[in-house]
This record gives sequence, C-alpha cells and structure tokens, in this order.
Amino acid sequence: MNWNPYQDQKNRAFSSLLTSLFPEQTKTLPRIIVWSIIFLLDLIAVAGGAYYLGLMDSGSKITAVLLIAVCVGLFWLEGVLWGAVTKLFTKKEETWL
Repeated sequence: MNWNPYQDQKNRAFSSLLTSLFPEQTKTLPRIIVWSIIFLLDLIAVAGGAYYLGLMDSGSKITAVLLIAVCVGLFWLEGVLWGAVTKLFTKKEETWL
C-alpha cells in the first residue's frame, strides 16, 4: 500500500464533513464509540418501525433512502438535544470586567 495524498485529503474532507454535521458526537473517541452505538440503536428502531408499519414490504429504493434519512435526522436531533441539555447544566464562569 502506497501513500496517496489525494486519499488523505479525501479522508480529511469526509472527517470535517462529519464533524460539522455532528459536532456533539465527534468530539472525542469515547463519544464517537458511544454515539455509534446510539446510531445503531436508532437504525434498528427505525427499521423495526418501518417493518411494523409495513413500509419494508415495498422494496423500493426510495423507501430505503427515506429510512436512512429518517435515521440520520433522528441521530442529528439527538445530538442537538444532548448539546442543549449539557449547556443547560454546565456552569460557565462569569468574568468581571
């Protein structure tokens, strides 16, 4: 395997895209691991809900894309809510001028 600078730039671009889309979930390695487990649970829940509602029987590509979009949207919303809750309970130091 040779070093490929183009591949490194591409990997950095994907990494910065994920970091900008999911800032709460990609801060540290333990957070990445925990949020990955949460994402898998979201994926299972969305797929189970779609199966329960009968949406998986159609087999169309638009259904699969819609399920992935719902799962990613739910994951993003959980990150936003987590950030709001942590901001609510973290105490910031007041600076006196």
